[in-house]
Amino acid sequence: MSLHLSTPVSVLPGIGGLTEKDLRNLGIISIRDLLLHVPFRYDDYSVSKPISQLRHDDTVTVTGKVRQIETRPSKSGRVTLTEAIVEDGSGEIKVTWFNQPYLEKTLRAGSMVSLAGRVDSRMGRTLVSPVWEPAGKRVHTGRIVPVYSLSGSLTMRRLRSAMLSALPATDECLEFLPKDILETESFPSRSDALRSVHFPESRQELDAAITRLKFEELFLHQLMFAEVRRERLVRPAHPAPMDVEFLKSFVATFPFTLTNAQRKAAWEIVQDCEKDKPMNRLLEGDVGSGKTAVAAIAIANILHAGGSAAYLAPTEILAVQQQRSLSTTLEIASVAPLSRNDKVFISVIARSPQTTRQSLVALLTASQARIGNRDVSRKELLSAVLDGTVRCLVGTHALLQQGVEIPNLTLVVVDEQHRFGVQQRKALLERTPAPHLLSMTATPIPRSLALTIYGDLDLSVLDEMPKGRKPVMTRLVFLKDKQPMWEHVMTEIQAGRQVFVVCPLIDPSDTMGSKSVFEVAAGLKKSLPDHVRIGLLHGKLSSDEKAVAIETFRLGQIDVLVATTVVEVGVDVPNASVMIISGAERFGLSQLHQLRGRVGRSDQQSYCYLMPDSWSPDAKERLMATTRTTNGFELAEIDLKLRGAGNVFGTAQSGFPDFRLATETDVPLMKKARDWSARLLETDPRLELHPLLREQVKVSLDEVHME
Repeated sequence: MSLHLSTPVSVLPGIGGLTEKDLRNLGIISIRDLLLHVPFRYDDYSVSKPISQLRHDDTVTVTGKVRQIETRPSKSGRVTLTEAIVEDGSGEIKVTWFNQPYLEKTLRAGSMVSLAGRVDSRMGRTLVSPVWEPAGKRVHTGRIVPVYSLSGSLTMRRLRSAMLSALPATDECLEFLPKDILETESFPSRSDALRSVHFPESRQELDAAITRLKFEELFLHQLMFAEVRRERLVRPAHPAPMDVEFLKSFVATFPFTLTNAQRKAAWEIVQDCEKDKPMNRLLEGDVGSGKTAVAAIAIANILHAGGSAAYLAPTEILAVQQQRSLSTTLEIASVAPLSRNDKVFISVIARSPQTTRQSLVALLTASQARIGNRDVSRKELLSAVLDGTVRCLVGTHALLQQGVEIPNLTLVVVDEQHRFGVQQRKALLERTPAPHLLSMTATPIPRSLALTIYGDLDLSVLDEMPKGRKPVMTRLVFLKDKQPMWEHVMTEIQAGRQVFVVCPLIDPSDTMGSKSVFEVAAGLKKSLPDHVRIGLLHGKLSSDEKAVAIETFRLGQIDVLVATTVVEVGVDVPNASVMIISGAERFGLSQLHQLRGRVGRSDQQSYCYLMPDSWSPDAKERLMATTRTTNGFELAEIDLKLRGAGNVFGTAQSGFPDFRLATETDVPLMKKARDWSARLLETDPRLELHPLLREQVKVSLDEVHME
């Protein structure tokens, strides 16, 4: 039977009802879906050796005859051992599998097999838990072998066999990359690349296939951005006229002076909002650089002009916190100070030409509805939004997906939008009139990377810190340093300041070697004086319990908050001066920097202590880098260098939003994709001369939308 890309995977040999269901859970329904399910790493079993030449730690393929095989319990009785002797004419080797007694009936004495795995000579020369198949097959042994993500009862052996059966359908793959790109870059065809990414004959062939497919993803992404930008330019928006005198008086109420970077970014945003085409801008700034103050200026401008605004937060904790700040009201005519920190938003009692109604800030999440500081029903809140009483609505990212209609929606602010992809931004801008969109991220990203991940957005960068902020002093803490650290912590508590202790786990775990939130909290209650008040915050708490824990800590009623990384983003307690990160080696550079950013939010000197449980070369590089600099942009560049281009042999691929293979370390390939897309669009802006490519861009946009 001939296979087509649209053929259901159920026609492939070995794909029964249960396997078909497991594949469906992976998003695999057709042969096309299967072929696009690329490996996340590879095992290199391409080296074959005679048994006599095997050495300790070799990863090889051995072909030989099973001389004998038997299954017996281990000495402890906890596992069963299936042991075989395999010979090939040059010698023999012992082969051991754990808890696979069925192999005694499958690999009978006298059968010829290929075995692939690692040689261990510590207990006599042995192949430990090798992959096997009948000699001569070369699907699971004797080659570079793909390793895929699985689901349910789906096995690697079955998935590889199905993939091999599906390869003939790659002949149907149409080549959509322009001919001059293929020739100049020496890329393989799309069909060849898809075959080679699953079953390569060499590392060179695999590298070429991966490079072509990564370029294809990045190139299509750039063309998608161009399509979104083009659509944006033809869709109207609510223009919000700038009132310079109002903005000057508003900014004058801040209890701090804006940095030049903040002034520039605010000016760019307010100018964009004056246009009748929707703004689509990313505000990128390091932890504590004052993004929220810039967003406050944008919201003030919108409300003053009579429009409405929505603020989308990544977590309910941050939504509650930001709504509280936003709920502080003021009069347009006499702007009053809001609060004594720079985590400030506004609510305006608007006396604009469009309305004279009060403009309260409301909160809407899955579990809470609030107008100002008053809890209300969801129905009452939605009514207040519709009649214009509420003109600034704060919630999580799901807010605009819950059928909430905000009249005259002029500005949407998306905070920490790591997964708020191009298609979601496109969907927002498809409203008529479209709202202006301000996306914000506190994750410093090298400009080249930002232009690739968020290429449909204009970019504003806050690369200055507010004056008066003292860099957080960061120290590594080993066993000998713990006593002095806790003595210093007690000094800070006695001075009236507060402490975060972050752990990588909620519950105890024997396998990870790190202490959990509960274990650390219990230990601190025993070791710290009785008057020290200790609180808990973790992901298993309900939304109400999290809100109570944060509010209690914010009000100074908890001295030490033991938490998981739920505090990573946005939790703002200026009185907290110490961050202790337990099991610090388990966190990435960006995460360490974000956690450290929870302190140092006032003019007090703050401290971050990194307590690793283990000390590998990789952990040393990351932790030492964190102690050397508090500049998030520097750390982002270091992180990029530390991770390098990635090693697909034995290392999981970590694609970033909307990509199957491309990673954040593929910067040279990103630049190449940007350059080629710009060159192509200059001569063929609507891709009318490249119909197959135009269709693929449409398909890619549809796929992102489905995700």
